[in-house]
Amino acid sequence: MKPLSRKIRSRVLWALLFVFLTCTPILIGYSKGYRLDDALELIQTGGIYLHSDIANTTVFLDDDFLENNGAFLKNTFVQDLLPNRYYAVRVEREGYQSWVKVLLVKPNLVTEARVLMLPNEFIWRQIRASTTLTFKETDVVPAEESTTTTTQEVVNPEYTELEEYFTDDKEQFEVEVATSTYEYIRGVRRATTSTIFEIEFPQWLAEFASTSRLSEKEMVREREGMVTWIENGDIYAAWGRINDPVPYFFCMESCADRLSINWQEPILRYEFYPNRNDLLLVLSERGLYVVELDNRYLRMMERW
Repeated sequence: MKPLSRKIRSRVLWALLFVFLTCTPILIGYSKGYRLDDALELIQTGGIYLHSDIANTTVFLDDDFLENNGAFLKNTFVQDLLPNRYYAVRVEREGYQSWVKVLLVKPNLVTEARVLMLPNEFIWRQIRASTTLTFKETDVVPAEESTTTTTQEVVNPEYTELEEYFTDDKEQFEVEVATSTYEYIRGVRRATTSTIFEIEFPQWLAEFASTSRLSEKEMVREREGMVTWIENGDIYAAWGRINDPVPYFFCMESCADRLSINWQEPILRYEFYPNRNDLLLVLSERGLYVVELDNRYLRMMERW
């Protein structure tokens, strides 16, 4: 086979070098989210990421069908969205209440949200504190057979997890402290011991509790760094881990120090939703509600 001449090899080299110098910036720009819009102007796109624990959902973007999620891939990632505009995301599933959120997409950023979907009808079931297991052992000896029956109580972990929602004895950060008073009766000192409740915050939360004056607030709750309390009849939420980044729903156009839920009637009690630190269960005279801390439009508030 006859080798290529030096002239042809030089042309091939320059051609490949031209392709490399042309394509490399394009690939780098594409990886950083740069696209051409309808006016052929170079812009940097953004995206939306939906966290979900509900399987088999249908996702819409601005009322246009986007995708169906399966049993395992429940989350949704949408990319190459035009920046500096709002997108309406809707998630649906048969038998569940729809979830809607209007999200602002920024250049070179992924906007996050977490789906809240409750069933239209709830199936009530009894959860027992423990289960009794019965064991039978049969001993066979010459000319004789005997059976021994033993029982064992096994604690139900689901009951243990839910038990905190039904205890009325004290608040989350209240601790029992024993105090003693002394008095002299006819020259004899007698001690009287009583138990009182005091507020005590863990060490990692102490600085935030001090600056926020949490000890003066009502119904203080904390889960996974999210701290909530009642103030002037409304619910407030703030991020207690001062050395960690705040959750995404605190930041819209700018980041807020705290979020609030304006409530129009007295709150009898509230707790965090199981396994979530961005949802609250709020009990009032009108009923029980599930409320998002995420106050981006629309803030979901579902009544049970």
